[in-house]
Amino acid sequence: MAGGDTAAAAAAEASAARPTHEGAPLTRVSGRTWKEPKRPAHRSMMPKALRRSYEQRMQQAREHKALKQAEQELRDEKAAEKAAHRDRLIERRKKREEAAQRERYDAEMASRKRLRMKRKELRARAHAKH
Repeated sequence: MAGGDTAAAAAAEASAARPTHEGAPLTRVSGRTWKEPKRPAHRSMMPKALRRSYEQRMQQAREHKALKQAEQELRDEKAAEKAAHRDRLIERRKKREEAAQRERYDAEMASRKRLRMKRKELRARAHAKH
């Protein structure tokens, strides 16, 4: 008896979860995969199980809008992080190039200074002989 009661209870729950319109389909689909599901021209033509009140539709629209706004904020945040990373990379490359350029300049100036000192020393020696 106890096994029969649970089966009856499960059947009662399943029937309660099932929509009340037995013969009418829940969606207006032709069965062709390439066709879009049809929408009723007026809400009064929809099955009662699918009808939603204006407040419900507006609530769903608000939730959808909030979701889209959150997604956009996440996208913007990710784009900002990417731009900041790109800027850091560009700045680092620029500093590295400036340092290399300064090093080349210093090396060139040092060699010129050595040449000047050498010439000055040669002039001093030549002047000392006289």
